[in-house]
Amino acid sequence: MSSSKHEKTEKPLSRRDFLRIAASTTAATSIAAIAPGMAAAMPQAQEAGTVSVWGWPTQLTRYLDESGTEMINEKVLEDLGLTLELNLVDQPDLAPKLKAALPAGTGPDVVTTDFDVMGPYWQFMTALDGFAEVEWGGNWRTDVFSDTALSEMDVVAGIVERPGEAFYLPGNMQLLGWPYYWISDFEAHDIDVSTMTTFDAFISACDTLKAAGITPIIGADHPASLADWFKSLVEVAAPGKMAQVQYGEAMFTDTDMVETFNLISTIFNEYMQEGAIATETGASFDSFHSHGGAMCMTFTGTPFFGFLNNENEEVRNNMRSNYGTFQMPGAKGLASTDAGVAIVDASQNKDNAWLYVKWATTGNGAMHAAEVAAQPFGAKAIQPAATGTDFDTNLGAPLFEALQSGDNVFRRILCADVYNAITNVIPGVVTGQITAEIAAADVQEAFDRNCGQWVR
Repeated sequence: MSSSKHEKTEKPLSRRDFLRIAASTTAATSIAAIAPGMAAAMPQAQEAGTVSVWGWPTQLTRYLDESGTEMINEKVLEDLGLTLELNLVDQPDLAPKLKAALPAGTGPDVVTTDFDVMGPYWQFMTALDGFAEVEWGGNWRTDVFSDTALSEMDVVAGIVERPGEAFYLPGNMQLLGWPYYWISDFEAHDIDVSTMTTFDAFISACDTLKAAGITPIIGADHPASLADWFKSLVEVAAPGKMAQVQYGEAMFTDTDMVETFNLISTIFNEYMQEGAIATETGASFDSFHSHGGAMCMTFTGTPFFGFLNNENEEVRNNMRSNYGTFQMPGAKGLASTDAGVAIVDASQNKDNAWLYVKWATTGNGAMHAAEVAAQPFGAKAIQPAATGTDFDTNLGAPLFEALQSGDNVFRRILCADVYNAITNVIPGVVTGQITAEIAAADVQEAFDRNCGQWVR
């Protein structure tokens, strides 16, 4: 998903961290202050009655009361009798911390993470099947979790080369590739999303808005957002081919795959605000919320739900009353776990770690996130609460329904090196420094060099 900045806006905002902006800023202890070389010195064992968790600011590491005050430490102590040692960093900074600690057999008891960060590190997590079977019985997977969540868990088991095992439990789910739009702009210019069934129709709507002097789309430069644009538009340029390419059955340099980069360049240069490719993510949100453009495709879909809990009353009202959404025509929904929770294999505190994992994914922690920010969860029993506002119809209903659709499934970029290459070359294509063909060749080179494990 990838996270936001803290109070300032100099660094890229990650998809998940922006949820903290949507809620409130908290003073969590940060492992960012720990030099990578020192991470191995962190103790493996925890005192009885404690649990250490590393992660980034996301709904799964938040527990806000009605005033926006952070309550997660108090709630973990109240519900589980455990002292929570919570260490949070911006999401892009989590992988370097794990890279230093996990191979050394040190670090936390629990990692709150996602696929983008954990690609190379799942083998350092412990299989949770034994815990889960004791807790929920032999059919726990299908009894407890949704099909969408299970599809991603199966991919992870394949990475670890231990099919059928679970190395994390899915927390809140996200659906990407659904633009948010100002309903008033679309109504004023007779744009009907129900008839927008082709990508050409989407472009026509953008042209209509642009001709009226309205910026059609607010964009930003964050790598996770760029990757989401690629994953959406590759389905327009080369429908269904991304999976083949990731398994070595086709190439990024194929003509239709190359066209993806040209589509991204067109969107950024023709339909976004000037300088979108260099716009910090927080600034893009601010611009959209203040009606600086008609649509926003920065971390779209369910990640925007965090703004339901924004400290700004105007933003909260916009979420509840003024925004609609639709699936970008021709694209596919990108459904996946926003944050899963895993137990580090080297932890000597696994019983307490399991208590926390349950609490965050299927217990009171999950229920709270569903209630305060309408978060959908991998656990079937955790149902987002209705807000009693237009949000339930305009945003909640289509996105919750789409999460159950067969067209909206796990579509992550499997190899982290390919993910990084895609996000590195897109700014060059958008600014005209490199061609789409060169960009595609660079991505293919990254795949050939680093991603042999995916080739069938």
